[in-house]
Amino acid sequence: MIETHYSFNTTDETTIEKIVENFGVRINKLTLAGNQSAPVHPTSEDAHMIVTSGTLSIALDAQEPHDYHEGSIIGIPAGTMMSIHNNHETTLHVFVIKRQ
Repeated sequence: MIETHYSFNTTDETTIEKIVENFGVRINKLTLAGNQSAPVHPTSEDAHMIVTSGTLSIALDAQEPHDYHEGSIIGIPAGTMMSIHNNHETTLHVFVIKRQ
């Protein structure tokens, strides 16, 4: 088999899952249940966040929070402080992609 197959969790429980760490890319999946938040932290590398379900509310550095809905891709430069929230009842699913 030439390809590499990866699986990821489809639960609605709050989790941060490392899926891929090879071929020069890291892919993580963030799931936030309704009205949950991730710890505030800086991104160590440039990152792209792909919202696949729900609404992502994110404040970057000193900016006011912005909402991004399902189907959005957000590019975030390295070293940016991120405050990530799900301010809704529905579960938020986001893939985070960074260079390895």
